[in-house]
Amino acid sequence: MVAAQFFDGHSSRAHAVLLAVHDGQAVLHDADGLELRRAPLASLRVSERIRRGPRLVTFADGAYCEIFDQAAFDALLAATGHQEGWVSRAQNSWRLVGLSILGLVLFVVVSYFYLLPWTAGLVARAIPARLEAQLGEASLASLDRVVKPSTLPEADRQAIRDNFAALRRPADPGHDYRILFRHGGGIGANALALPGGTIVVTDELVKLLGTGTAMTGVLAHEAGHVTRRHGLQQVFQASAVGALTAYLFGDVSTLLATVPTAILAMRYSRDHERAADAFAVEVLRENRLPPSALADALQQLEASHGARRKRDADDDAEAGFFSTHPHTRERIEAIRNAP
Repeated sequence: MVAAQFFDGHSSRAHAVLLAVHDGQAVLHDADGLELRRAPLASLRVSERIRRGPRLVTFADGAYCEIFDQAAFDALLAATGHQEGWVSRAQNSWRLVGLSILGLVLFVVVSYFYLLPWTAGLVARAIPARLEAQLGEASLASLDRVVKPSTLPEADRQAIRDNFAALRRPADPGHDYRILFRHGGGIGANALALPGGTIVVTDELVKLLGTGTAMTGVLAHEAGHVTRRHGLQQVFQASAVGALTAYLFGDVSTLLATVPTAILAMRYSRDHERAADAFAVEVLRENRLPPSALADALQQLEASHGARRKRDADDDAEAGFFSTHPHTRERIEAIRNAP
């Protein structure tokens, strides 16, 4: 028998009782051994075990017993063949709790590095071309608040546009490419691929690379980001909840509000940079242009920004081209050694 406190469900008064099990039934006795009630075990609800606090045995009519002697009650339950659920066992096992925490950490890590990028890519590819173009226009409007109109000669601009238009590239019906020019100022020598196919080139980048093959290689690289929607994917990874909401419910207001700012501050992942470089190398080869032109452009950019950092100790790789194109040395070697 196990000592318990019985509450009949009609008053708050507690009755001291003894709980026993006979012939598949729970039986309550008072202190004098008088039977108070009995009920089939199958009709009872037994609360989960916790480290502190009583166990509850509830009858079908709402009456219940509170039992504080955990060890005695565990022995009584074991004699009846009762087994605790796995949740209850986990709650009372430090080993299982530790394993659960470890599993949660692993799930978060796997989700961040694998599940989130995969989901962001899925959402990015599902965005309609019309909406992507709308996001691109919003991004351009935000960019124009921090840059100035281009001062490049029209002949230089047209030469760059013509060279890009002449490239034979993989079919990309979802994007309407256009090359725009801006005086970069604080963002320096840079090229930005916006959603929808707009590529913004700064005057500083043209002055550094010229209008020839090196510039064409950079534009092919940016086209690789556009074709594979890397920009949208990176933004969606940074604002996963808003992106998922837009994908499931069609509410694009969150995207319209966050994408422009995120695009301007975006850092492509290593995988995205490699993919865009590979796209550019393929395009350059298809057009009988040397892939080394892109590597040369990156080399010039790295040298330029290295000199700039020496001139200004507060100016680091956060500015200009390197804010969106990290790991430059690694990429240069990969492009030069491409099979």
